[in-house]
Amino acid sequence: MRNIINEILLVLVFFLFGTVITFYLSYLGWLSRHYENRRPRNELGEYSYPSVSLIVPVYNEAQIIDKKLKNIEELIYPEGKFEAIFVDGCSTDETCNLIMDYSLKSKKSIRLIRSEKRNGYTQGMIEGISNSNNEIIVCTDAASYYYPDTIQQLVKRFSEPTIGAVSGREIVCGDKKELGPQLERSYRFFYDFMRTAETEIDSTPDSKGEILAVRRVICESLFEKLRLSPNASFDSCVPYQAKLMGFRSVYTREAKYYEHAPSSFSDRTTQQIRRATLLIGAMFLFKNVLLNRKCGRFGMQIFPVHFIMVCVLPSVFLSGIASLVVLTVLNPLSVLPFWIIVALVCLLKSNRVFMVGFIQSQFALFVALFRLARHDKQGLFITSIPSTRTESAVEKI
Repeated sequence: MRNIINEILLVLVFFLFGTVITFYLSYLGWLSRHYENRRPRNELGEYSYPSVSLIVPVYNEAQIIDKKLKNIEELIYPEGKFEAIFVDGCSTDETCNLIMDYSLKSKKSIRLIRSEKRNGYTQGMIEGISNSNNEIIVCTDAASYYYPDTIQQLVKRFSEPTIGAVSGREIVCGDKKELGPQLERSYRFFYDFMRTAETEIDSTPDSKGEILAVRRVICESLFEKLRLSPNASFDSCVPYQAKLMGFRSVYTREAKYYEHAPSSFSDRTTQQIRRATLLIGAMFLFKNVLLNRKCGRFGMQIFPVHFIMVCVLPSVFLSGIASLVVLTVLNPLSVLPFWIIVALVCLLKSNRVFMVGFIQSQFALFVALFRLARHDKQGLFITSIPSTRTESAVEKI
């Protein structure tokens, strides 16, 4: 009987891990063809840049808000076509006073909106957009810092009328010896590759609230849906709404920002669970895009693949981990070749970091699915990761 159990577990281990590995390698192989054949971007000559509103929801950001304000001051954009709107969610520190004092001496148009109560990031975005009149909305947060030409790099993609949203590239800051930044850099390497290739195919389904430019018409069409779904944030919903309206969401490596990554493994796990919750919440909210022929290759290929990756494969992978642990306890010799291969792969530090990051991401996705199944309102109020917002973190950037 014990031999039969061992054989079943062994087959299960290879099947579960084989399924996950085959799926990811197949998708990455498909993307690589498009990545290698990506088209060069034509440089614009004279371009009439549209008016832009940069929306920054804030809550108790006194430690870092001065750096954010100075970063906005350094942004290059045509005079009279740019404004920054800070939406404060009832901060209890000096955040509002610091913003108001800086706005009086700034050469940029900087406004502060004070919410009557704390409603969270998404409602802050809605309030900020509702109080602006500009053509393009750019969302960011207090701990993300743009390169001087980032707004220009984002906005010039709108010269193509089919593009509705543009996201950009994160430059990870943090001590190279700390695990958190190491994991984030490894993640960003694959993130950049996937988003670039998906842009060439059709649209990318993932956009970041730290750097996202959107046509106003798409933003306004999201308001009612967002009020009904606390676990789908503004930025995570944009690619789906844009596609339903006939627009593409694209990724551009030229638009860059830098941000301090969580320093510890636990902080990054918290961040990953938060990201996963909002990402899956948006997928569920826009399930009508899935396998929708009207949404082109995004609806028929890219979205289904991502749905499987975030909603199905984490359970498969973690089941494989559980089966492997049980089999190792019951019959270690049967999985000895597997552990030898793992040990050889982990001789390289980059491989170790990648494996730890992948396991962490699968765990985060599983936890997010569990919380959504329980209808926990995780996305309504987002608590800042302490290690990304301390004075020492800002000084390291």
